[in-house]
Amino acid sequence: MQELSTRADVGRSAVRKVMTRFMPLVGLCYVVVYLDRLNIGVAALTMNGDLGISASAFGFAAGVYFWSYTVCEPPSNYILTRVGARRWLGRIMVTWGVVTMATAAVQGTTTLAWARVLLGVAEAGFSPGMLYFVSRWVPRRERGQAMAWIVAFICLSSLTTPVTTRILDLDGLLGLAGWRWVFVLTGIPAVVLGLVCVKVLKDSPKDAAFLTAAERDWLVAELRAEDRETTGAHGEHGFARALVHPRVLVLVAVFICVTFSLNGFQLWIPQILAQFGLSRNEVGWVAALPALAAIGPVLWWMRRSDRQQERMVHFAVAAAVAAAGFGLAAVSFSVPALAIAGFCVAGVGLYGAMGVFITMPSSFLTGTALAAGFGVINGAGNLGGYFGPQVTGWVRDTTGGFTAAIGGYAVALGLAAAIVLALRATVLRTPPPVRAAAAVKPATES
Repeated sequence: MQELSTRADVGRSAVRKVMTRFMPLVGLCYVVVYLDRLNIGVAALTMNGDLGISASAFGFAAGVYFWSYTVCEPPSNYILTRVGARRWLGRIMVTWGVVTMATAAVQGTTTLAWARVLLGVAEAGFSPGMLYFVSRWVPRRERGQAMAWIVAFICLSSLTTPVTTRILDLDGLLGLAGWRWVFVLTGIPAVVLGLVCVKVLKDSPKDAAFLTAAERDWLVAELRAEDRETTGAHGEHGFARALVHPRVLVLVAVFICVTFSLNGFQLWIPQILAQFGLSRNEVGWVAALPALAAIGPVLWWMRRSDRQQERMVHFAVAAAVAAAGFGLAAVSFSVPALAIAGFCVAGVGLYGAMGVFITMPSSFLTGTALAAGFGVINGAGNLGGYFGPQVTGWVRDTTGGFTAAIGGYAVALGLAAAIVLALRATVLRTPPPVRAAAAVKPATES
């Protein structure tokens, strides 16, 4: 009993040190990635008029980033498994920071679209690579907690919106328009943090000098045992096979629905709020509210998911809440206060669904296959990130408003909830695989 108690203490100490060492940096990296993804939404408040960009053209330019991102995602994650997360994630961040700063030189729709394509190439592999990194350091039962902190930092990244709107006030400084300063100043943090990642991150617990020998041994053994358990329950998958694993493809469809709503909303929220007659600074602060409102509920929801070791129902409930919030915003759009309240409800559900979703692939994939699965799901799934902004822009040009697009966000999230519940029903009906003439008990349902 004493030995078990000591082992548990060692495990808790190891996980606590890993969380303290890496999660603040991982979280800051996510703040910066969303800063550089969403800065175009703020820049558009004045850029579109300066360059003569229509709503549809802006939607295309904002969303085309996801095409190059999707194509480059799996090979980027394959390279990560070969050269290590530390160097590759640092390279990604430095590259996208440089591209972001260069976007300040665009002269119209065509050059803006090409800048977004290059940003997708540069950033491809970051999010799945970072999730793969976390999965190589944090045991499964604590992984939801780690992912919750990532989502919390993503929510905190919304505070960069009011800061970015203030950068627009630099209009005319050194002869540059304010929106050009937005791109210059938001690209710098990515370069700095990329260099920090190379210095601070480690590729494996074996390299962790900040852990004691007992803590390193415990962590390595725990992660290996989880890999064996997952392989035994679901079979061993290589990098190539994971690309077409049936559950990976289902999760791609789910993530397309999520990113359709998430990116459509995030990239257009400044212009949606501008229709309410808010000032530029008011737009910045109100745009931050849905994500800020989500922080507490997301942390609680992820802890609950961890305690119950259940993912699919938790995802479906959160997605349904998001759908309800967008539905409320759509039907009450003529009443700004109610619409903003609906956006806040949608934010709670949307970010909660994201937090649960990113724990799902590690429940049936391991090792390089996990990197491949993350790459395909995050890459192909982010195609919704193209269609969301594009459809929103088309709706704006066609109808003069955003109500139908917001209703579309609600429908997409309701569909995501339904697909995951259907997947859960299929998983529960599937008998465990038989190996060596003996039934192998499946891993805990996620």
